[in-house]
Amino acid sequence: MRLRRDLVEDLLAGTDPDSAHARARALGYDLVRPHRVVIVSNGTQRINQAFFSAVRRAMRHTEVGSLLTGRSDGVIVLCHADQDWERLRGDRIGPQGSCRVAVGGPCVEPCEYPRSYRQAQLALRMQVATGSPEQVTVFDDLGIYQLLSQISDMSTVDKFIHRWLGALISYDATKDAQLVDTLSAYLECGGNYDLTAKALSLHRSTLRYRLQRIREMSGHELNDPDTRFHLQLATRAWTTVHALRELP
Repeated sequence: MRLRRDLVEDLLAGTDPDSAHARARALGYDLVRPHRVVIVSNGTQRINQAFFSAVRRAMRHTEVGSLLTGRSDGVIVLCHADQDWERLRGDRIGPQGSCRVAVGGPCVEPCEYPRSYRQAQLALRMQVATGSPEQVTVFDDLGIYQLLSQISDMSTVDKFIHRWLGALISYDATKDAQLVDTLSAYLECGGNYDLTAKALSLHRSTLRYRLQRIREMSGHELNDPDTRFHLQLATRAWTTVHALRELP
């Protein structure tokens, strides 16, 4: 087990391909197959032995991987087969709501494991940052968040964010307010007052007040379709940038 954990740690950090394949063969493991890096998190920064053992049993039972290690962000598994991740999370690891699963993109060569791991980390952070009720996130399914995260020049994204949200971001920082979060929830709920108020645990009158402040501070008309499109893109970009900056 120690040798397997060492191999996983080296693959995640980036290691020599020939050495990685040789060590895998010595362990009787086929590293030639395509893999994905998967993070199984219990929502804390401490992974106890019981949780680690539950993940290991689940992976063995479903035969999707036996190379795993524990880190601060969760149990890291190198999976060599796609899986019904939601079923794995719910049925094999613990009761409903007990853990989150984040899946990185596929990798074939040893040099690609760090990239898949970073994608899994981003998928996990996006799952938390967006308040998603889903507790399984696959990087390949992140849509616009995936596209935004892969832009090489993030200064362009920052400029776009400040073009549309700059006044609100400054107001939130100065007044310790939550106008950007409120706008994001409102747009994600399709402009539905009841759904937004429920998502934010706010009274409708409080929500109306905040939306009026958003209109006044930003100068944007929230009923205009083009404006709503750009504002939603900006709030999603804002969420993505924050998630990327929190990655180690």
